[in-house]
Amino acid sequence: MIETEHLLGWLVYIAAGIACGFIWWQLTSYIRHGGWRDLLRGVFVVVIFTPWYAGDGHVFLAPAVVVLLIDLLLEGATAGIKGGVALLFSSFAMLVVLTIRALLFKRRVQKAEDS
Repeated sequence: MIETEHLLGWLVYIAAGIACGFIWWQLTSYIRHGGWRDLLRGVFVVVIFTPWYAGDGHVFLAPAVVVLLIDLLLEGATAGIKGGVALLFSSFAMLVVLTIRALLFKRRVQKAEDS
């Protein structure tokens, strides 16, 4: 029963995250600079959708930002590292993807200008 409730909770959370993401995409569409727009969108995706283990056992997952905040509030700064490391790695991966995307876009623009 608990696993079903946990799965249902994640489905509701993901649906709400997608709905909020749609609103965030609309709000950030007014930013003219593509780099800042993509960075803000990437940060949203990382913060909302990065999961991490909740509690001492590695049984249930929760959003990493929630794990980070709860660990910081209840157990102190040293315990908050668990969720923080997951967010840090996800942020790094997002930055790598955005950098590669920007380099490929720049190369495509240069080829179009040369021909």
